[in-house]
Amino acid sequence: MAKQAVLLLDLKHRQEMKNILLLALTFFALNFSLSAQQKDLKVGLVLSGGGARGYAHIGALQVLEEAGVRIDYIGGTSMGSIVGGLYAAGYSAGQLEQMLRKTDIMAELQDEVGREYRTIYEKIYTEYYLIGLSLKDFAIVLPTALSDGQRIHDLFSHWTAGVAEIKDFDKLPIPFLCIGTDIETGEAVLLEKGKLADAMRASAALPGIISPYEMNGHVMTDGGVSNNYPAEEVKNKGMDYLIGITVEQDPFKAEDIESLGQLLLQIAFFQATRRNIEQYKLTDIDIDPDLGEYTQLSFEAIDDLVKAGREAARKILPTLDSIANLQQKKVSVDSIQIPEYLNASIVEIMGNNDLSRRQVLSFFKGELPGKISWMDFREGLVALYATGRYSNIDYDWTDMPGPNQDNAVKLALQLKQSLDFGQQLRLGLHYDEVYRANILAGLTINDILWDNTQTTIDLIGGSRFRYRFDYRFNRVNGSAIGLRSRLHYAEVGIDLPDLMVTPGGLQIEQLDFRFTDLNVEAYWDFRQTDNSFTGIAAELKYYQNASSQLAGAEDTDGFRLGDDNYFIPKAYFLYDKLDNRNFPMSGFSISAKARAIWNLGEPVANEDQWTYNGDVEFLIYQPFGKKFSIGLEVMAGGFIGTSSFPFRYYLGSNNRNLMNNFKLFPSLKLGQASGDDLLMGEFTTRFHPVGNHFFTLGARAAHLGNAEGISTSVSRRWLGAARITYGFSSPLGPLELTYAQGNVGEEVYFNLGYWF
Repeated sequence: MAKQAVLLLDLKHRQEMKNILLLALTFFALNFSLSAQQKDLKVGLVLSGGGARGYAHIGALQVLEEAGVRIDYIGGTSMGSIVGGLYAAGYSAGQLEQMLRKTDIMAELQDEVGREYRTIYEKIYTEYYLIGLSLKDFAIVLPTALSDGQRIHDLFSHWTAGVAEIKDFDKLPIPFLCIGTDIETGEAVLLEKGKLADAMRASAALPGIISPYEMNGHVMTDGGVSNNYPAEEVKNKGMDYLIGITVEQDPFKAEDIESLGQLLLQIAFFQATRRNIEQYKLTDIDIDPDLGEYTQLSFEAIDDLVKAGREAARKILPTLDSIANLQQKKVSVDSIQIPEYLNASIVEIMGNNDLSRRQVLSFFKGELPGKISWMDFREGLVALYATGRYSNIDYDWTDMPGPNQDNAVKLALQLKQSLDFGQQLRLGLHYDEVYRANILAGLTINDILWDNTQTTIDLIGGSRFRYRFDYRFNRVNGSAIGLRSRLHYAEVGIDLPDLMVTPGGLQIEQLDFRFTDLNVEAYWDFRQTDNSFTGIAAELKYYQNASSQLAGAEDTDGFRLGDDNYFIPKAYFLYDKLDNRNFPMSGFSISAKARAIWNLGEPVANEDQWTYNGDVEFLIYQPFGKKFSIGLEVMAGGFIGTSSFPFRYYLGSNNRNLMNNFKLFPSLKLGQASGDDLLMGEFTTRFHPVGNHFFTLGARAAHLGNAEGISTSVSRRWLGAARITYGFSSPLGPLELTYAQGNVGEEVYFNLGYWF
């Protein structure tokens, strides 16, 4: 390792000496050219790979433009293929900097599907899993990389749409080539024909990060594995002079290798070193920015990296000026623009076996076929990819024949079925003061009995067993029908005003009750959008209230015990456009329900057989800058006629996974206050200083009405409390530490993991 590293560093030292000598020779050549006719100097540019360090290419290109150097051919690998391909397509260095500044490259590389692209069903029912494992025939299938590369490929296709009809890279505004690596042979593959976006995607398929890509009959991974500095390939295109920009990372010291990612980078470095040393000898001048400790994944450091590229190129600015003076034809200043619309008058769909044509097109908000903005087109692709049915969604287009003033094209969508779609095992962990430690195991199976169905079974183990089951059929018009069931519980302690003495002489200060709720319901979401449900359901519910302390007692002193069955037709509306489920900084949500409740058993004293309940919750967060937000939450609910036992309002704890009409109220224990009617609101301020850290201040007030005959520890009808919460978005889910104090009491809460 040390020998190869020293060899490479020695080569770089010799290259610096070469640059100094070259500067003198260039001045001599310039003076000679004043007295003798000389042919036009063809200059080739070589851009190495290096991940985020490749941002330095942009800074160096800016100086080349300032000097007036005309680039006649570009060759690049990995990040060099991205910057080089876009520059060859006609973008200026300034445009490239602005494009990359506006793009969250890490999100694109990871195929991150933002919450705004997920369906409302996913927002409500799938955001509490910690990890997901794909299954095939109920055996775990490990992915070939962290990302399928769908989003990064879509991004490249958008940016290169203006030259998409050019399939020979020699005919681009600047001729171009890049390098991929055949995963079967390990040999370098020269990419100079096909779709430019495909070539960039294949060359930049960083092993372990982005999955390999098939193009021109080869399945390829990152070109840096075989040839990270294609100087010879550019030289062979008839170039008289080669400028190279290298942004490769120096090898780690043994004591600095602390992760698998660093080890893989180290191995890749030595695999490419021997080939790179040969290539370095072919360039006439090398620009080697000082990039310090920045790594291939330091995408957040774009300012420093671009600046380093500029500074390195400015050191040889006199040489670059001389090169430009030796070129007879000057640089054209024309550049292309990122297209805003795609006018697909005809859409062809291939490779799809599950969804109908109408279902596929519904992901594009009904705008295809037709003129669609590139933003909406990409959002549709992300939403379709998010279904998990497809590992890649490729596409191409051809111009329509005849006069075509609107640039109409025939769009071909190629859907590549995911080999492991159909079964998924999901796991979750959680701890809070109500349910204690819990583990979640969820199994999702798609397309049982009918296509486009989803079956989910969540089993939750902890102090008590819980489960959730859902069989859902998504219809093409955006609606869905299904059958779901859930078993839930709550344990509530009620402080007694006076000691209770059991027949056995045991004195009781607090009665402990366990509420058990088991339901099954058929539902119809007759309107479903990305952000909302509107639907109706018919529910059968078994509700039990038990207390081991009162078991066998003849007189329960007014405490309700028993087993009841209910029939509950209901209507509901849910809208969720919060930017984050756990620590929202912007957006709003609305939840409204109306229920008709029929007790199927014997009539209960003071309860009608039919009763009606409705409630609504509203939450909004308004950001002020990137780090500060103000929130308001309001909820109200009550009954028409007498109340129904399962849907009375219970306040307490900070738990967000409560059944029926249990509501959180920090500073109270679970169920410590109760009533038939509720009006409650909270005003919050949230501060997001840096990274995954959040601080929240909240003031909450509530009024409980019609509490006569309801057992409760708190007799107050008006309740108030203030809280302060530190939150951290950890790899295990949200971590929260809350201190709350109110007009009844104070509590400290700790919870870790997603709420389920």
